[in-house]
Amino acid sequence: MKNKKNESNETKPVIWIISHYAGGPSYCPRIPDYLLAKYLQEHGYRAFVIASSYVHNTELNFAEGRETAVERTVDGVPFIFIRTRNYSHTFDRMINMLEFYFNLKKCYRKFPVPDLVMAAMPTPTNCLAGEQIAGKYKVPYITSIVDLWPLSIVEYADFSNRNPIIQALYIFEKWIYRKSDALVFSWEGAYDYIRDKGWDKAVPHSKFHYINIGVDLETFAGNLEKYRVEDKDLEDDVFKVMYCGSVRTANDIDTVVSCAKKLNEEGYADKIRFIIYGDGPDREILADLCRREHIDNVIFKGYIDKKYIPYVLSRSNLNILNLKSAATQKYGNSSNKLFEYFAAGNPVVANIDEGKYPIISRYHCGKIVKATSIEQYANAIRDFYEMDPEEYAKYRRNALKTAELFDTKRLNAEWEKIIRNLLIEKRGD
Repeated sequence: MKNKKNESNETKPVIWIISHYAGGPSYCPRIPDYLLAKYLQEHGYRAFVIASSYVHNTELNFAEGRETAVERTVDGVPFIFIRTRNYSHTFDRMINMLEFYFNLKKCYRKFPVPDLVMAAMPTPTNCLAGEQIAGKYKVPYITSIVDLWPLSIVEYADFSNRNPIIQALYIFEKWIYRKSDALVFSWEGAYDYIRDKGWDKAVPHSKFHYINIGVDLETFAGNLEKYRVEDKDLEDDVFKVMYCGSVRTANDIDTVVSCAKKLNEEGYADKIRFIIYGDGPDREILADLCRREHIDNVIFKGYIDKKYIPYVLSRSNLNILNLKSAATQKYGNSSNKLFEYFAAGNPVVANIDEGKYPIISRYHCGKIVKATSIEQYANAIRDFYEMDPEEYAKYRRNALKTAELFDTKRLNAEWEKIIRNLLIEKRGD
């Protein structure tokens, strides 16, 4: 790939999307950056996704030899895969991030010259490389933030704010925000976070943009039609309460199990079934608890390929969004699974505090259980089970309407406006 613009594409702005974990839908569930690149390609840009050659949580590595970078068109979008090692534990994962940074810095001049560079947090090496390369070419630079990191590490991984590594990450976070021409957060209240950190003078509100993760309704509908699961637990008339996601401390699935146990004891064991899709460190522990305590109305299904999620959600009656109480929640919600629930037309029960930036309660798509009370949680689920059909249908309609508001085509149009305005400002300099 030559480091100059092809004459046939000379008038098209070149956009680099540096996203360590990005991939295409044929092999990877992390596709928002792929979808953005695809949208930009369809709207007059040359967009390239620059990603790690190793695909997270798989055995797939696109760099089989010694090459520093591999160019592939993936599901219709040009990718540049930077050679990195496979990993199965934290140390090798850290080395993988460093390899990405140094190998990208070695070979970036071989690629088409960018008119704008975007890099995705939370991987710091993404953003460091992106800011430096944008500076070399004197082009606008955008940071995309889908996780309030390192705050989420403090909240969910039990690190102290005084930990030297966390302190260093906060320093880097402020620096990259200050150096960015635009900041695009998936958290509606993220600028409150900047104010709370005391960074609002260094990071003006004019840089701030809110675009949530959303859901690609076209892909969702296609997968619903194409990929089905044969499972008797999905086909009977029992009221199905479903969770899809990681089974780990941050998602507080033990509260779901306790709620199921309470409903079991109240005589709902044959009427309300809890189905948990997903894997994680807590799955076997909780499954064993259910076996020992005869909580028979909970079924752990384990890992499920993302392409089957639309179908299994379509077989449920109610979905649950569970999160351990954390300071991040007051800044909004950007849970990928929430928008998939909406796309399936399902109401949601969530044990979160939506605060100033609600989604579920704003659009009347479900019920919020602010307290950690198992009784309140069970009451909310029982309410949906016993709900008047017309009221339940209204919740379903609201969920579908909300999914349309957060369709990635609509969201990517907002992305394109930000990119276009930065390019116009650059030309005006």
